[in-house]
Amino acid sequence: MDIYLIRHGVPVELDNEIVDEGHRYLTIAGRNHCKVVAHKLKELKSDFDIIISSPLVRAVQTAETFANVMKYTGEIKTAIELIGGNTYNRFLQLIRRNSHHKSIGIFGHVPDVNNFSLGLIKKSNIKDLKINFKNASVCKISYNTETEQGKFEWFLDSESMKLIKDSN
Repeated sequence: MDIYLIRHGVPVELDNEIVDEGHRYLTIAGRNHCKVVAHKLKELKSDFDIIISSPLVRAVQTAETFANVMKYTGEIKTAIELIGGNTYNRFLQLIRRNSHHKSIGIFGHVPDVNNFSLGLIKKSNIKDLKINFKNASVCKISYNTETEQGKFEWFLDSESMKLIKDSN
């Protein structure tokens, strides 16, 4: 199975009107940047059988933007395991429940997307790969659901739009 871990786009800051972290929505620039990254995924022939997002507004809006650009016609599902602060084991349960899919787009938050990536690719050193999940960055991992072993495929740095591949 291909797992795409994607950090949400750039959200508005907390202020007098938006005082709850869960209500932060994407800025216009954040939406536009998500479109650029999604187009790059399309160029890379990436697609999703299912999209699962954190239920927080900024993650759902990011998932919707990617879905629109990538012509995904399925339902965007939400999962509490992606809200933030959940354990890798809870995340792994989510993966197991969806193991019948060939390709999953997962939209979440830092540091979780970093931790989940590292958990899936235990044999790779994420720091050596220089992965830093800026807003709308994407990590592709090939994951064997039987052995529960992941292989790092590439990381798309959304800031530079460079594709980082494992040199091994």
